[in-house]
Amino acid sequence: MSTQSATASVQEDEAGVLRLSGELDFNSVMPLHEQLVQRIAGGRGDIMLDLSGLQRVNSVGLSLLLRVAEQAVEVNRPLRVSGVPAGLQSIAAVCGLDDWLHQVSAA
Repeated sequence: MSTQSATASVQEDEAGVLRLSGELDFNSVMPLHEQLVQRIAGGRGDIMLDLSGLQRVNSVGLSLLLRVAEQAVEVNRPLRVSGVPAGLQSIAAVCGLDDWLHQVSAA
């Protein structure tokens, strides 16, 4: 069993899209959430998250999305998500959140 911690990061591109990458798990979620909180608080307009750079994500990824959605409501900014990994879509379906995930997914 590996003892190496997973890492995930967020980069903001020139269009303001927040691109998540790496492995999102229990070890990496809090530092990533802190980065997202800072970027969301300092921005304007829709919050655009691109998850296509995530190589591994588990249920903690859905929890992170829900926390970001809650923050988006608090700052009155719509949330849009793209590149949702198939595994995360499956977890959302099991939790009854697939309709919500579809609503926030960017066209």
